[in-house]
Amino acid sequence: MPGHARTRHLVARPLLVALTLGLGALAGMPAALGQAAQGANPLRPASSRAAQPPASPAPQASPAPQAEAEKPKRQRSQAQLANDNRMRACGQEWRANRDKLKAEGKTWRVFNVECRARLKAQGR
Repeated sequence: MPGHARTRHLVARPLLVALTLGLGALAGMPAALGQAAQGANPLRPASSRAAQPPASPAPQASPAPQAEAEKPKRQRSQAQLANDNRMRACGQEWRANRDKLKAEGKTWRVFNVECRARLKAQGR
């Protein structure tokens, strides 16, 4: 059951207290469960709970500086552009001949490596 390990203590602690103190303590269990869900420890005395400051919410991420947001993307190199074109060509070839290539036992990964090497050797 997902999340069980993280929430088990919310039920186990008050139940353990109730069993230790007797069944009369079960009447206070819903309140203890509510405190446990809010992050308060029902086993800690109330005086020490009040002395601690309440948990602060998660810090908000500050917005990115404007100088970084306006930074232009670096242009792709000629080798990267050639590789992109080979990938597109191999994808078109794979889609056109997929059934035949699969019958030969080829997968996209194997075909892609072979196709890109072939196109690179051809100078495309």
